[in-house]
Amino acid sequence: MARSLRNRFSQGLAVLVSICLFLPGSDAALASVMAQGQLAAGYPNSSWAIGVVVPEGAGLLGGENVHWEGVSNVTASLVLPDISSPDGRVYAILSVMTSDGSVLQAAAGALPNGTGWLGFAWLVNGAGSGAPTYVWVLNASEPAMSPRANVSISIFRSSGVWSLSLTDLDTGSRAATTFPAGPAPALKQGDQEVFAFESYSRTQGTFRGMGNLTLNSLWLDGYMVVSGCYLYADWDMVHNPLFVVGSSGSSPPSFIYAKEGPSGSYLWSYGGVWVVQDNAASIVAQLLEVVGVAGALCLGAVGIWFVKRRPGAGPSSTPRAAS
Repeated sequence: MARSLRNRFSQGLAVLVSICLFLPGSDAALASVMAQGQLAAGYPNSSWAIGVVVPEGAGLLGGENVHWEGVSNVTASLVLPDISSPDGRVYAILSVMTSDGSVLQAAAGALPNGTGWLGFAWLVNGAGSGAPTYVWVLNASEPAMSPRANVSISIFRSSGVWSLSLTDLDTGSRAATTFPAGPAPALKQGDQEVFAFESYSRTQGTFRGMGNLTLNSLWLDGYMVVSGCYLYADWDMVHNPLFVVGSSGSSPPSFIYAKEGPSGSYLWSYGGVWVVQDNAASIVAQLLEVVGVAGALCLGAVGIWFVKRRPGAGPSSTPRAAS
């Protein structure tokens, strides 16, 4: 009897988990897709990343669609996670590829033994080759940004050259400079991994108290991207971005999760624990829904057990032949 009851409880719990995965606003379904397991030992110097890819034709606010060849300004509005003194570099990084295969990158980054976030930027030549080269544009520069700072990162073309700006919106501190000459004037058509959470750390302690990295919005030439994007982590059989942030074959740790939020936003967190403000009523409502489903399942499982234990319960009491 005890074993039968345990089996019924396990079945009910499995159903409950399945239902919870598809509750409105559930994080678990996306989290299970994005958490692709820890990378085996042997890649200590490689980085992993989970990024947001904006494909050709993605939707813009106002009903327009993305045409990368005509885009000259890409801007990300974000809130940095609560990370300081990681044991490996951590980046919130904006990237675009030009039509000749050059990749322009600008990032807020946290360094080992550091106390906050600084500015970084690179020009990557030969990104699609086996031996890309990196040209530093910013290296641990101002603005000095605090964990949880509101930040804007832009890569744009002005006066015939590609440039970047990185602004701490809380303090007004800003860095702005140009990329080296050489990249093509137009961006490349295709799936661009525009924004990513990238790290050389796999230590849980680095991320445990991070809260969220929140990408509030992506803007192309002043139009907010609102639909058609997808999350990307290493490789999948459906999508093929033009370039990939992070080392090839380096999957994210199993304790880092990402999900799409409302109105074109995206969030990254440790262990799927989302730090959300001003939605306590929604959380309570969903919790009550889960509790209600759990109660119904438990009552149903107990009821089924009693029915099957009743004499003359029908065909279910007949032993089945071994297959």
